[in-house]
Amino acid sequence: MLNELNRGQWSRPTDKSAVYLEIAPGDQWGIRVTLMEDCAKVEAVDGPDTAWYKAPERYCSIIRPPKFWERLKGVTLESKIMSAVHEKRLVAQEENARLRGDMA
Repeated sequence: MLNELNRGQWSRPTDKSAVYLEIAPGDQWGIRVTLMEDCAKVEAVDGPDTAWYKAPERYCSIIRPPKFWERLKGVTLESKIMSAVHEKRLVAQEENARLRGDMA
């Protein structure tokens, strides 16, 4: 599961969770994916130790397992997580470009 999350580092802070952190060398912003028992949290983070409290949807998404109708359409938990990962990677890229002054 989540084979596309291979650019960063996985850690196991507790028995019931796993954390993936991906920040490219030279960048300040990256993504963090926290897998828990009943949901996943996908965040665009400003450094490895950043913690968000009630972060806006732009920076943080809580992903829950697909509901019945979603499963009928072929949606999986993995596809929902990876969709959020792609969104947050774009946010991290935008923030890194803003820090470098690339955006006009």
